[in-house]
Amino acid sequence: MNVSQFDNIRVVLAEPSTTLRKALKECLIDHGFRSVLDTGNLAQVVGAVREGNVDLLIADTSLPEGDFNEYVSELRHGKHGENPFLVIMTLVSDPNTSSVHAAINSGTDHVLAKPFSPVAMIDQAKGLTHGRKKFVVTTDYIGPDRRNHRRSEGMQIDRIDVPNALRQRMTGQMSEGIVRRAIDAAKAKINNQKVVRHAYQIGWLLDRMLPEVNAAQKSPEFETHMTRLGTVAEDISRRIRTTQYAHVSEMCMTLNAMVGSAVESGFTEEDAHLLVKIAGLIESAFDPDREEYVATYRRNRQLPGVLPSEDEEPSAALAASI
Repeated sequence: MNVSQFDNIRVVLAEPSTTLRKALKECLIDHGFRSVLDTGNLAQVVGAVREGNVDLLIADTSLPEGDFNEYVSELRHGKHGENPFLVIMTLVSDPNTSSVHAAINSGTDHVLAKPFSPVAMIDQAKGLTHGRKKFVVTTDYIGPDRRNHRRSEGMQIDRIDVPNALRQRMTGQMSEGIVRRAIDAAKAKINNQKVVRHAYQIGWLLDRMLPEVNAAQKSPEFETHMTRLGTVAEDISRRIRTTQYAHVSEMCMTLNAMVGSAVESGFTEEDAHLLVKIAGLIESAFDPDREEYVATYRRNRQLPGVLPSEDEEPSAALAASI
């Protein structure tokens, strides 16, 4: 690979060790990277991303002034800068199982555990230039799909092609306008997927909360699920207006308001009945082929004082799926 191919790639290198940072920067320059901003703190990373001056971000998780893994997750979720698809390599100083998993789960493209050869960093940059993984979206995660095999059962998760700034700048074949449109198109796909995942998460949370609605003493799990329901309701209300599901935005906003009220004043049986109805409508809006009756039947059996009448009993086939 000719070193000139990396001329246009803008790198931010964030490493708290001055000695290692100098060695890594020299290696990048030796291999053709001409625009390298090096820093020892997270603040400069945040500023560079906000200003749109980054194509490749290489940073250690032990940077001062914040949690880098949390920052990467927020970036992938569109909370920092205009391009949530920056190519990111995360460096881990203490490569134990927990720290490596935390880095992976942030949505970074690649994790390098220390100690490593600077040339290994260059090799990974080259690999990401030509072979970046497609992204997947769950209710908690946006980032590369690291599964070795697609699941044969259960809900299939779509894999999304996202813009690769390394390849685009290396080839120089795409204008800034085309790149911007590619980013916007990928963001729209990600947003649609996120909204769908949230819709199913709402149902999942309610299924686990309803048996405890009238319990005098709520379990720790109930409080955790309530907090999570509020987070999901808020995020889906924010995202949904720009998606193909905008027609159910009012229901999502109502759900968000109800959850906020319940968090402040307590979760009542009346809240439960209304939340069940709203959640069922939201879920069916995202999946018209879904047997909404099954979900509603399951939840109604959990609500205090609510039993389905004989003519509401599901068929044998339907019951088997409950």
